[in-house]
Amino acid sequence: MISTIFSFALDFLAQGLVVVYPSVLIFWLIIHSNIDRWRSLGRSSYWIAATGLPVFGGGVLLFRERIFSIQWQPGLVFQAIGAIAFIASLSIGYIAGQLIPTRTLVGLAELEPHKTAQPLLQRGIYARTRNPIYLAHWLLILSMAALTGYGANWALFVVDCGILPFMIRAEQKELRTRYGAEFEDYARRVPAFFPKLT
Repeated sequence: MISTIFSFALDFLAQGLVVVYPSVLIFWLIIHSNIDRWRSLGRSSYWIAATGLPVFGGGVLLFRERIFSIQWQPGLVFQAIGAIAFIASLSIGYIAGQLIPTRTLVGLAELEPHKTAQPLLQRGIYARTRNPIYLAHWLLILSMAALTGYGANWALFVVDCGILPFMIRAEQKELRTRYGAEFEDYARRVPAFFPKLT
């Protein structure tokens, strides 16, 4: 009974991630790659960019059975990797979430910097990695692929690995413009993605 509930919850999370996360990825890629244009449109740009979620997510739901028809049985090593990645994802996401304001988390700080006088985050987990939220997302995607063996989740992981460097570079460009020398000093000290351990 417990294993059935656990298996159902894992499948629900893994498939939900494939339904929702690509739209989130596209949203941030659009926002970061052309921030000046989106700022000129104001807060309405947030909702324009967010329209991808129901469009893409609805398409995935419509073809869900076909999309999730490929699945490999994960071995013990992949299950261990998945469990560690899942715990790390939740931990990093929670710790970062305690430090980052909600306006920043949802992107309003970038769209409306004049309304959000926020110092550059450099403490806590932000003293170890400049992008803990992206790291938490990446670990969550890896965990679901490793734990369930769905081909769709592995494909999402590969796409995420390819897109994240572009997103990080675009975001760093915006932060350089906003914080100048302070960000340059921070970027020299703290790695962009994988945290320093000391």
